[in-house]
Amino acid sequence: MQLNRIHISEDSRNKLSILKGRTGLLPNVLSRIGLTLSLAEPSEPEIDADPTDGSEFNRFTLMGEWDPLIVALLEERGAANTIGKSNEVLVKYFRAHLNRGVRLLYGRVKRLEDLVNLLF
Repeated sequence: MQLNRIHISEDSRNKLSILKGRTGLLPNVLSRIGLTLSLAEPSEPEIDADPTDGSEFNRFTLMGEWDPLIVALLEERGAANTIGKSNEVLVKYFRAHLNRGVRLLYGRVKRLEDLVNLLF
């Protein structure tokens, strides 16, 4: 996946800011957790237009050492759902999962202790 900067929606940026206040965790960590929540959902996320109103992450800051694993999960999920593996499609697919994941996390986490419930 050819991508260095990852843009998120303004809604996701706002939700990450609130989640950071609730949990004390950094937005990149919260985004990773949200991404995995989205990938675990059986339905597909809605692919939105490219957001220009939110924040952006450096790819390494967001995915860190998990980059190859996250890309493989996205490619596998996309191939299983006939999304395809073209770079442009994967970037939009990744962004859709990221934004949906933040929304899912926001709805499930009111305090740091709520993250434990996500494990079970």
